Amino acid sequence: MEISVALTLLGVGISAGLGGIASSLGITKVASLSAGLLSKEPQKFAQALILSALPSTYSLFGMLYGLLILIQTGLLGEGAKPLDTNLGLALCLSALPVGLTCLASGFAQGNIAASGIKILAEKPENFTQAIVLAALAESFAVFGLVVSLLILLVGLNPYLQ
Repeated sequence: MEISVALTLLGVGISAGLGGIASSLGITKVASLSAGLLSKEPQKFAQALILSALPSTYSLFGMLYGLLILIQTGLLGEGAKPLDTNLGLALCLSALPVGLTCLASGFAQGNIAASGIKILAEKPENFTQAIVLAALAESFAVFGLVVSLLILLVGLNPYLQ
């Protein structure tokens, strides 16, 4: 395997891996606190599930970007495009914005949504506000995804033809 392909695959791993770690960290934080609430108030399961599931989107962002790298380079299929080492490195580095923002946002959203579980326990009528607060953290991962997409689809696209 050429170093350029290895670097490209490392970029795929960075985006998908950090997105998965972010989702795991966020969901663990919220679901752990939800379990305590549900042991006393099982009727709040649906709301606790919504807050617990919010951080799962980061794994989707990471996987989406990783798949786009594989598609753009032809590595997902039989028609792999020729890549030099510089392009492989650029593809690898292009995964950092989405990967790092997903990681930070997933951690933050887990903490915010866990606080939302506390809102659900004490003032369930404010549940919608808890969702909105938790969703704020997601916007930064979306920004990271957009930056990575711009790098891949605008900045690096001429080199992938």
